[in-house]
Amino acid sequence: MNATEDFAERKAIRARLREIRDKQREEMEARRKEREARAEDHVKKKFLQAEEQKRRTMEAYSKQGPTHERESSYQSFTENMIQEKQKMADADKAAKMAAYSSTKTTVGPGGETITTSIVTERTPVGTVSKKVVEKTGPGSAPGGGAKPAEETARELTEQLMRASGPGVRGQITVKTESWNSADGKVEKSEKTQTWGAKPQGAKGAMAAFKQMDKSANPAPARPNGLLAVSLAKKAATTMRRNAVAIKQELLYFCKMNTQEYEEVEITNFSTSWNNGMAFCALIHHFYPHAFDFQTLDPKQRRKNFTLAFDTAEKEGDIAPLLDVEDMVRMKTPDWKCVFTYVQSLYRHLKDHPNNKAVSAEQ
Repeated sequence: MNATEDFAERKAIRARLREIRDKQREEMEARRKEREARAEDHVKKKFLQAEEQKRRTMEAYSKQGPTHERESSYQSFTENMIQEKQKMADADKAAKMAAYSSTKTTVGPGGETITTSIVTERTPVGTVSKKVVEKTGPGSAPGGGAKPAEETARELTEQLMRASGPGVRGQITVKTESWNSADGKVEKSEKTQTWGAKPQGAKGAMAAFKQMDKSANPAPARPNGLLAVSLAKKAATTMRRNAVAIKQELLYFCKMNTQEYEEVEITNFSTSWNNGMAFCALIHHFYPHAFDFQTLDPKQRRKNFTLAFDTAEKEGDIAPLLDVEDMVRMKTPDWKCVFTYVQSLYRHLKDHPNNKAVSAEQ
C-alpha cells in the first residue's frame, strides 16, 4: 500500500484487505463450529456408552442370585415383608371404599323399611358422595309419625355437614313412601338437596386466592415525582463523572506512551491530533520496528495519517475507524471521532508489554 500515492488504488487495496480479513474470520469461525460439533458428538457418544454400561450392569445384577445363605434369607424376608405390606394396603383400601359405597337397611318406628345408600363418585372437581334414603312399607300418614322427605333431607344434610371436612360437598336424594291402614292411601314424597361447599361464584375460592395473592404481593407504591427527578439527576451526574474519568484515563495512557517524543504533546482529543504525529508516535511506541519516526514531517499530514492507520491495522489488527481524507480536510478534528479511535487503540494495546501507563501505576 505504501508503494502508491493514488487514493483510489489505496482505497481498493484497503477494501481487498478487509475482504481477506473477513474471509479469514469466516474460515476460523467455521473451524471453531466444526470443533464444537465434534466435541459435542464425542460427549454425547460417551454419555450413551455410560448409559448402556449402566443398563447392562443393572441387568446383570438383577439376574444374579444370592451368593450367600445369609443374603438369601435376608432377600426372602424382605420380599415377604413387602408382600405383606401390599396386602395390608389393599385390605385397608377395600375397607375404605366399602365405607364410602355401602347400603344399609333398617326398620323405622312406624314399621316402614328404611334403605340408606351411600355412593361415592369421582368428578373433575374431586370426589363427591351421594346418600339416597328410601322408606317403604306400612306406616301412618304424614301427621301420624312418618317424617316427610323434605324434613328427613334437611336432618340428613345437617348431619353430613357436621361429619364432613371443609371443602367437601355432595348431594342427597330422599324418597319416602307411607301407607295409611285406615283409608288405604299411599303417599309418596321426594327431596333432593345439596350439602357442603357452595358452588364457587364471584366471591368463592378464586376470589379468596386472589385476595391472598394480593395480600402477599401488595402493589408497589406509586413513585414520587420529586424522587424520580432526583434519581435521574444523580444518574446523569454519575454518568458525566464516569465519562470524565474515562477521558482522563485515555489521556494519561496517551501521554505516558508518547512522552519520549519531543515533537508530540497530547492535551486533548482534537487539536493535539490534527497533523497525525500523535497517532504515529503512539503506534511507533508499541511497534518501533514498523517505521522510522525521525523521518516524519508534521507538514505531511496525509502521509502521517496513512502511515499510522495502516501500521495499526497491519501490526495490531486495529480497524481504521478514521478516514484519512476527513482528517486532512479538518484542521480541528471532531474530538468524539478521535476519542472513539483512541479507545480502540487502548483496548488493543493496554496489555502490550510496552504499555508504560501500567508500569507507572504499579
